[in-house]
Amino acid sequence: MSVRICAKCMAVFDGRKWFYDEAEHLRLMRTKRAETTLCPGHQRIEKRRIDGVVTLRGDFLKSHYDEAVNLINNIADKQLQRNVAARVYNMRENGEGIVVETTDKSLAERIGREFERAFNGNLSIQWLQDADFVRVSWQRD
Repeated sequence: MSVRICAKCMAVFDGRKWFYDEAEHLRLMRTKRAETTLCPGHQRIEKRRIDGVVTLRGDFLKSHYDEAVNLINNIADKQLQRNVAARVYNMRENGEGIVVETTDKSLAERIGREFERAFNGNLSIQWLQDADFVRVSWQRD
């Protein structure tokens, strides 16, 4: 298997696994020694594959909105370093709070657990039987 780089991010496939490495990606682009394709995370985004939905609600969230969005982005960035398939597909405010759709169920679960750890509140995690999907709810009033 040949070396590949993602056309949309800094992910690199070395023939065995995908990993996130900006320097190696740039080197491979300069030397033109890699096939350009989409990494597993961007393939999931292209296919609109959502493996997790996180719903964050409560009055606390309204007064700490920027802090909450920064936490979500930081968690997603850290998870990306471990798993290039773990991406935030969509994040939107819905009037009650924030809804985050992810391409990876472990990313959704991690967001919920980190919110509980950072801000307390009530966390609920529901795994759908016979499916690779998780629904995570966090609330603090």
